[in-house]
Amino acid sequence: MDNVLKNLSSLAILDNISEFSRFPFMKSIVLHGKGSSPHKVEWLSNPLRIFGQVDTPDFDYDVEEGLRIVLSKEFDLIAGHSRGGTVALLAGAKKGLPVIAVSAPTDRLLQLEHLSKFPTESEQGKLYKYLSTFPNERLIETSPITYAKDLRNVLLIHGEKDEVVPKIHSEVLCEKVKESGNRCDLVVLEMRHSPPKHLYNKIERIVLEWVKRLNER
Repeated sequence: MDNVLKNLSSLAILDNISEFSRFPFMKSIVLHGKGSSPHKVEWLSNPLRIFGQVDTPDFDYDVEEGLRIVLSKEFDLIAGHSRGGTVALLAGAKKGLPVIAVSAPTDRLLQLEHLSKFPTESEQGKLYKYLSTFPNERLIETSPITYAKDLRNVLLIHGEKDEVVPKIHSEVLCEKVKESGNRCDLVVLEMRHSPPKHLYNKIERIVLEWVKRLNER
């Protein structure tokens, strides 16, 4: 518990840890995005540590290889940011387990079209060059939107001003999940692709309350 308290020192709800610790032990995996690191997604890992063990691997893989690796692991919940969120959604659909995805591309063909509009040397242009090396069929097969009906419990967080992955990715996926009779919660925040530090506590609260409701059902 001492390590948990140390990792969660930024949370404003520390006084309520006992409330969350009454829930069953949960093993989670948290995946960072392309060019990121486990340290840079601590804002997503930290709240999940209240509920149990969290694995935050260094995850510099393409979507297909990343999914293969994740599916070989045992977990109760999976979360991810950006490309890590894409892998998390695909894994959650395959295993029928809860998913938290932040700023995740959910339709890789739609993402390819969006990225094509930017200058070659921009962040978006470089991502376009990378994605355009894959055939359309492969992008469809690795798009969470293709498996929306298999996503049972999803929390999507997206930035209103995300210029890398437009919020329509989360909006459309959430609607399709709900159309299938499953649960999806979408939270749109005033941010771009990655959360700024002043939103870390807010995101931690959102995650804690969502997992709490998940365990109470």
